[in-house]
Amino acid sequence: MVGFFLITSAYAQDKAALKAQKEAEKAAKATFKKARSIYETSIPNPEFGRKETDFEKLSGALPLIESAIQSEFTNKDIDTWKTAAEIQQEYYKKEEAEVKADPDNEEKKSQLLETAQKLINYSLKYDEFVERDAKMKPEEKSQIHQKYQAIAINPALQLLQAAQNASNSDNQAELKTGAKYAESFLNILEKSNLMKDLEKSGLTKDITPEKINEWITYAKVFRAQSYYNIEGTPEEAVISAYEALMTTKYKGLAYQSLSNYYREKDKVKQNKYLKDGIEALKDDPEQKDLRTNFAFILMQNLYNGGDYSDNKESLKSAIQLIKNEFSDDENAVNAYLMEGQIAFDEKNYKVAKDIYTTAKEKYPDETRCLVMAARSAWMIAQTNGSKKPDLEEAIKLFKELEAQTPSEPEYWGESLYILYNNTQQTALANQYKKYYKGGK
Repeated sequence: MVGFFLITSAYAQDKAALKAQKEAEKAAKATFKKARSIYETSIPNPEFGRKETDFEKLSGALPLIESAIQSEFTNKDIDTWKTAAEIQQEYYKKEEAEVKADPDNEEKKSQLLETAQKLINYSLKYDEFVERDAKMKPEEKSQIHQKYQAIAINPALQLLQAAQNASNSDNQAELKTGAKYAESFLNILEKSNLMKDLEKSGLTKDITPEKINEWITYAKVFRAQSYYNIEGTPEEAVISAYEALMTTKYKGLAYQSLSNYYREKDKVKQNKYLKDGIEALKDDPEQKDLRTNFAFILMQNLYNGGDYSDNKESLKSAIQLIKNEFSDDENAVNAYLMEGQIAFDEKNYKVAKDIYTTAKEKYPDETRCLVMAARSAWMIAQTNGSKKPDLEEAIKLFKELEAQTPSEPEYWGESLYILYNNTQQTALANQYKKYYKGGK
């Protein structure tokens, strides 16, 4: 008896659930039919004397169609998405005209973008159902497909413009909105069935594969800029956004931005993007200045204020790159100075002197080259038994330095005093005694 009661009870529950489901389905379909009816009796219809859309009446369809696209009983019906798109198209045309009449009204512009996004989303969904409809003839599918491409492309381009505007903002909410619009545009152009053959649509002669790729590239730029400036954007999102630009004409911007992103966070990662950028831009003459800048930043990073022991070979490679490829840059002297400093730090004073002498001849107005050539010559003398020829070579360079910088005795005064004393030239030494700090 207990078992029979349980079976009967379960059957009753299933029956009640099935009844409730049927009632819910009936209600959902009734909601959609009402939304459709309101739409059809709101739009212009010469037969009934309606010349303009009755938006007061049409507004009653908005919550109904929203309910229909969310209901499991109606959101798989092709007519649901067709109606949703048609309703949004009416509002889009109205709001677009309002924005044109009042272009500085931010509230109206914001509302237009929301409507544009809905119109696009519903058009994409309707197109997907059309594509899968086995009963529809191919020519009818093609007509609908092209019609909704024409409907959706301008709203999509408005999202792209909004993404650009927001990417230049310093307002966090606007940046987030801009990133959202950029992502949406990319999904529309790159992933949707509706836009997969846009270049073949024949909408206008201006919509070429090149133009479409240009739009897509712009969207990627605006997305990356927004993510870069949004506080708390996950690191992987920033990297991914800029890496998507590395195969475009904006690859220089990508490497530069990622280098800047890691400048204070992680020098190893910054150096990676600098190296990659130098390689990626090597055949692009328009990016020469940026590539040069990358090379100098990399060299400075690797030198690390003199603490370069862990990066010595990489540093030498960076220096050689600048000497080989960027020697005509006004800052290239720094590569020679750094190369000389490495040799000097390694107590390779002869090598250091040769490097500084070469730099002195190449950059005669750069005092640092002569300063370090003279100091290297003196160190050669000190480490080689203070032989007279070596000391005289050092004196010659310091005298040259004195002639070049007569008002800066800190470069040569004390050194000449000591060197003249060491070569028993007392009278000459006395001329520089006043600069000798050891006598104070």
